[in-house]
Amino acid sequence: MIGNYIKAAKAALTTAKLMKTGQTTSYRTGDDGDLERGRNVSFTVLAENNPFGNTNRFTDELGGQTYTNNIVIDWSTYNGSNVLGWRRTLNASNINWANSIDSALLVSISTFTSGWRLPNVQELFSIMNWDSSFSSPYAYSPFSIGIGFTIWSSNTYNLTAAAYGVQTSSKQINAFTKTDTSNYRFIPCRTFTVTGTTLS
Repeated sequence: MIGNYIKAAKAALTTAKLMKTGQTTSYRTGDDGDLERGRNVSFTVLAENNPFGNTNRFTDELGGQTYTNNIVIDWSTYNGSNVLGWRRTLNASNINWANSIDSALLVSISTFTSGWRLPNVQELFSIMNWDSSFSSPYAYSPFSIGIGFTIWSSNTYNLTAAAYGVQTSSKQINAFTKTDTSNYRFIPCRTFTVTGTTLS
């Protein structure tokens, strides 16, 4: 019959809004703790199920929260085929920017032997929790990274001798001399391909 058609299901648009910051304590009406603007139920709870059938923003690569391999999958970045994952621990020793890039590229965890890299500043920013009860923006579970470090990003500042990093103590992103090593660390990330509940 003319005019009859099947309407395709509309794709979910929950990713059209920025994430919540994680701040839940309010210090006055109209601040972020009061309004808690952003998508998902909270900083750690998704508005819809991840491929494993739960609403956990952060899981391990098997969909649980035991993190046996120290891999954290951030389902808020899932686009239907790919998702961003992290090694949840910092490297153990102080390191400059160039060596951070090289070392991140060499990370091998379990069957995920390649594809690791130094995150860009937006990626580091995306997992910062701004709840004022945390001393560090990464002090929450599953990361539990304390204060006293600057975490390198892969972004260069407008001067070629400097790169951006996150100071865990002050929760600030600043530019630092690339050759500095004192209290500089990195946390590698990787883009995972998702097929059903299998990550590769």
